[in-house]
Amino acid sequence: MDRKDNILYLQNPILKIFISIILIIISSIISFDKFLIIFGFTFLYMIIAPIIYFNWLKALIKVIPFFISLFIFGIFFRIPFPDQCFLTVHIIHLLLISAYLVETISIDSIISRKAYLNSGFWLKFKFFLAATIHFIPMLTNKFIDNKAKHKNIIDLIVISMEDCFKDIHKAENVIINTIKINTGNSKTSLWANVYLFLLILIPIFYIYWF
Repeated sequence: MDRKDNILYLQNPILKIFISIILIIISSIISFDKFLIIFGFTFLYMIIAPIIYFNWLKALIKVIPFFISLFIFGIFFRIPFPDQCFLTVHIIHLLLISAYLVETISIDSIISRKAYLNSGFWLKFKFFLAATIHFIPMLTNKFIDNKAKHKNIIDLIVISMEDCFKDIHKAENVIINTIKINTGNSKTSLWANVYLFLLILIPIFYIYWF
């Protein structure tokens, strides 16, 4: 099973983001023992896409210094150790959900919607989202290119922004063409979205009955 056929990649991206936010909110207000059960379920939920675990582990490795600093500050300010552990596990859970979203959502999956959704507010929203995603790496590249020529950070940012605006029309054309190409060509799956709802329905059922 490649990524295109994987059920996690066929889920509605907007609905996926919305459900993930609800899951994070629920996880932050329940008791620690119930949270661990929800964490375990979330972990097993993504087993059909092992690449998510790999990206999650890479993110965990990068934030190890943050965890160390967190526990050091906890000692200085006499924060109870269980509370520190609770916060750390919550962050780890948040990173897992973030890895899931980053891996399974692409700009194409968002703008590849049916024609009746490409009007009014929705079209403007998709254009804004696509423009933001394209603009950030463009600004980063310009910043790197100008870094050797300009040492003053303010000048560097201003010049990089100016260079980006010079190419803004190119980016605009790319985004418009991408939206046109992907209009009505999205691959949808009813079962993928049913599986998506399990991510939130099972935790709610467990919390309510247990």
